Amino acid sequence: MDRLKIAVIGTGSRAGAHLNTIPKLDKIYQLVGVCDIDENRASEIAQRMGVSAYTDPEKLIEAESPDVILVTIPPDGHHVITEIAASHGVHVLSETPIATTLPCADRMIDTAKQHGVKLEVSENVWRWPRERLKRKIVDAGLIGEITHAHLWYTSGSYHGMNAIRTLVQSEAVRVIGHSKEISERPWEVGVVEFENGVSLVYELPTRRRGNYWEIDGTKGAIVGQELQIYEGNETKTYPIQTITTEVGGVKIVDHARVDTDPPIVWENPLKRFGLRDEDDVARAAAHYSIYQAAVEGTEPEYGAINARKDQEILIAIRESARRGGEPIDLPLTQITAHEEKQHREYREKYGVDALDSVEKQKSILFPQRGVVWGAR
Repeated sequence: MDRLKIAVIGTGSRAGAHLNTIPKLDKIYQLVGVCDIDENRASEIAQRMGVSAYTDPEKLIEAESPDVILVTIPPDGHHVITEIAASHGVHVLSETPIATTLPCADRMIDTAKQHGVKLEVSENVWRWPRERLKRKIVDAGLIGEITHAHLWYTSGSYHGMNAIRTLVQSEAVRVIGHSKEISERPWEVGVVEFENGVSLVYELPTRRRGNYWEIDGTKGAIVGQELQIYEGNETKTYPIQTITTEVGGVKIVDHARVDTDPPIVWENPLKRFGLRDEDDVARAAAHYSIYQAAVEGTEPEYGAINARKDQEILIAIRESARRGGEPIDLPLTQITAHEEKQHREYREKYGVDALDSVEKQKSILFPQRGVVWGAR
């Protein structure tokens, strides 16, 4: 099995989670460097991981020649780092969201294609074992034909759109959004119509429910981490479980299951890496996806196009809300005012346009050690 060199750009909390997972993947990856605007933070992390530290991502790439980089800086800089990496022939695994606007996401997708490198996005929600199992439940027809869905999310709602799209298995075609301020906090609600007739009702934020979703069908429903099956006037409930096993004194995720008759089981194909919890499994799956894509020349398991679609739904909801609830058809065919506002804020923050050439962005951002390179 080929072993690829991987480097991490950004050393914040999300990078820390990945840096707990990467050493477990030592049969397929060798960590060769970390990079952050904060030299002390980069040095501290690098020393702990036994690699070199950098404050300039391009210098890291030139010195260490990684095969893959993991991008864990704030999302408004994802497109810049991706273009730098791709221009050096380096494959990219980006944290979520893929980008703050669709033009920036398209820049990433086009750049990767132009340079012949693979681009994956580390969306974790659909990769959680219980979410993988939910997809098997839907595919087995246990809840019948899906009719509608509900989603509550506290932040990063593209994750929730990912969860729903994975289960509904259809593309969004129309949205309506509404928003207002409640106790100095933004609140938004949206209705999403899918091509197959399923409707989604979405709300953010919600302290009472947290991050939570339900899928209703003609024969049953998936309600949080429960499967409900309708039998006449009765409803049978089955818990959706993640099962661990002990290997060498360490608990690892073995499989997810629901004990229907017969049971539905999702076996963890990466259990040999000793992954301890659901998000560890999800992170490893994202790394394994870009590994396979790089080594075998296949497309990533999730990919930038899916990441773009999840973000597009949320952007459309917010644009509809900005327009007073005007229905918006998908896919979007032009940049929205919501995205133009994001680009204005980028210019104010960094002194350069988000869609300027990467050479121009580097000439302005690198000397200033702009926070675009900072940790997430």
